[in-house]
Amino acid sequence: MRKISIYLIFVAIWVIASIGVVTLPDVMAPIAGALALTLNETVALFLSLMIVLTMIFLALIGREAGRFVARYLS
Repeated sequence: MRKISIYLIFVAIWVIASIGVVTLPDVMAPIAGALALTLNETVALFLSLMIVLTMIFLALIGREAGRFVARYLS
C-alpha cells in the first residue's frame, strides 16, 4: 500500500501542476521560447504529457492494488 500512496502523491502533484498551467499559462512562456513553440502549443504539449503520465501511474496503482488484493485473498 505504500507504493500506491507514493503514486497518488505524484498524480496529485501533476494534477495541481496542470491546473496551475491552465490558470496561469504565462508560466510556460520561457519554455515556449526555449522550444521555439507558441505558448498554446507548449501548454498543449505539457497537458498531453501530464495526461500520459497520469494514465501510466494510475495503471501502476491498479496493478499494486491487484497485488494487494491477491495477497489478501490467498
